[in-house]
Amino acid sequence: MSYNQSLAQELPEQIIKKAWESGRMSSAYLFFGPAGTGRLSLARSLAKSINCKANSFPPCSVCPSCVKIEKNNHPDVHYVKKEISSVIKIEQIHQMQREINLSCFEGRCKVFIMLNTEDLTSEAANCLLKILEEPPKDSLIILIASDLRRIFPTIISRCQKIRFTSKDRYEAEIILNRNYHLDETLSHFLAFVFEGRLLEALRFKDGNIKNFKNQIIRQFVLSSGFSFTPLDGKHLTGFNKFDFKDKEELNWLIKILITCVRDIYLLKIGQDKSELINEDIAEQLFRLAGKFTFTDLDQMLGQLCNMLENVRQNINPRLLIDNLRLLWRK
Repeated sequence: MSYNQSLAQELPEQIIKKAWESGRMSSAYLFFGPAGTGRLSLARSLAKSINCKANSFPPCSVCPSCVKIEKNNHPDVHYVKKEISSVIKIEQIHQMQREINLSCFEGRCKVFIMLNTEDLTSEAANCLLKILEEPPKDSLIILIASDLRRIFPTIISRCQKIRFTSKDRYEAEIILNRNYHLDETLSHFLAFVFEGRLLEALRFKDGNIKNFKNQIIRQFVLSSGFSFTPLDGKHLTGFNKFDFKDKEELNWLIKILITCVRDIYLLKIGQDKSELINEDIAEQLFRLAGKFTFTDLDQMLGQLCNMLENVRQNINPRLLIDNLRLLWRK
């Protein structure tokens, strides 16, 4: 994805720009913060700048080097990430060690971007530490992580840390509406459900997530015997419309119901509807608020979170659906 000013993180960008202009770039950076906040986007922008024909930050993004990096086929820009396993293994760091000591193929600098740095095995982390202690001058290492608590302090101490944060939800809503021409309902939902993480939100801007989430909520409310006015004049006749063998779809089903419980909870304590994730169905959710007690909602939320874990463990999808139906009957 090209670097986009509407997605830019002002402070991280300023830190990089100042270092660039002063000629005091670090040999290793640690970009940390929530997913979807532009960490990888800025890392790729920096990789472009270092090898850009214009030698500028931000990069020109049109020279041959920038284009190759954008298309992921530049020989001097490498990515280290989890493959089939859920960790980064020592063999991957050994490969990085070999590549970092080679001469550049065509650029000015070799760039190594590591995703999910917190998922390094202990052996891999120790091996990476040796690389960070004496990195070649013609190299740049950018580590990307969400949870610093899972990274060796010795690795953190050898990098310049740059923190990324989510945008304000209302600011994100405005950006989605004005810059990406999403309707107000979808802009609000994506900005709030992803808590201002724009890149996460943009993954779903072209999908049918708004209709999917309203259909899910409608089905569960109807199955509880509670009257629910259709949003589009239609009722679904059953869950067979969805292929719940798809793990991502099951995840979304449960997460959408979690947003529903969260919104009902807020309405019960008198929160304004503008704070709801599902603001477009606030009236229907308000009617539900009188049906459930706070204890009910706490129990439902706990069970939904357990179900998310069951999805990861490949529990029978039909069993999960049946349990979800029972959860909403009162």
